[in-house]
Amino acid sequence: MMKIKKSVSQVISGALCCIGLLTVPVNASQEGFMSTAISDPIMRETYRQSFFINKGQRKTFWHTFSNTQSYNQLAAFVAISYGDLLSVSCKVSLFDGNSRYAFKQLNCSRSQQWDPMTPDVPVLVSTLRAKVEIYNADWTKPSKHVSLILTPNFANQDDVDQDGMPAWFEILRNLSDNNALDAASDSDNDGYTALEEYLGGSHPEDANSTP
Repeated sequence: MMKIKKSVSQVISGALCCIGLLTVPVNASQEGFMSTAISDPIMRETYRQSFFINKGQRKTFWHTFSNTQSYNQLAAFVAISYGDLLSVSCKVSLFDGNSRYAFKQLNCSRSQQWDPMTPDVPVLVSTLRAKVEIYNADWTKPSKHVSLILTPNFANQDDVDQDGMPAWFEILRNLSDNNALDAASDSDNDGYTALEEYLGGSHPEDANSTP
């Protein structure tokens, strides 16, 4: 199977392209829908929710992402929010299965991507569960329409070129899993090789990020 290389910016832009599909408001009673696309060694699953929230109203909902057992690392998490977001607070908490404690919280009142840094990339014992909490603090109008897209990037540990860096890391960092020599590369000229940056939890394309 041919591997498709995607940069972090492409991951974000791909999620942003989905926004145009959600321009028709839906009633708050309608559930979000889910679509799954698998690419090796990264599996992305997208959840969409669109609803109205009244002034002063708090809304909480959960979603469980169905990553397979072999894709047990969370390489990235994208949250895209849009609509009438003025004076609306939004928080996404990420849980490993039924754990009582969230391992990450994101402010979803603005679009963002979270890239866990190695070696502290979350390894999921169970499924990924997301808790979304939204509050409408705008009292100037009866309700607001809010839409949210959540896209986790699940990864496995495939390392085809056996250079010590998994393929998902090389895809997200514009390296090649078909070239073991790039482990010794230093594209940002900060004095650290790509492998050293992977092991040390820094970004091999950012000279200000070092192990």
